[in-house]
Amino acid sequence: MGKKFFVSLALLAALGAGLFRTRSEAFAADIKGKHASEGLGCADCHKTDKPTAAAGIEACLDCHGGYDKVAERTKGMHNNPHDSHLGRMACLKCHRVHAPSEYLCLECHSDFEFKDK
Repeated sequence: MGKKFFVSLALLAALGAGLFRTRSEAFAADIKGKHASEGLGCADCHKTDKPTAAAGIEACLDCHGGYDKVAERTKGMHNNPHDSHLGRMACLKCHRVHAPSEYLCLECHSDFEFKDK
C-alpha cells in the first residue's frame, strides 16, 4: 500500500478521535478582545451555537446602539471612522471578532491616525 493510503488513514483516525475542529469550532475558540472579556459566545451574535456564516449587522447595532450612537461615542477621535464620507458601512468592513481589525480608511488614507484629540 502506498504512502497516500497511510496518510489518509491517519487523517481519518485523527478526525474520529476529535483532534481536528470544524472551522466554526476553531473560530468560536478564538473570540478576541472585549467580546471575549464580556463572556459572549457564538449565539450572542450569530443566534446559534454553531454558526455557518458571519453575524448580521443587526447583531452589532442591537448591542452598540445604532450608527448614530456609535458615531457620537467616537466623535472625539481625530478622523472619526464612524462619521465617514463613505456613509454607513457594515461593521465587519473594519471590525473583526475572530481576527485583528482592519481599518478600511487606511486603504486610501495612509496618514490617518485613529486616536482621541
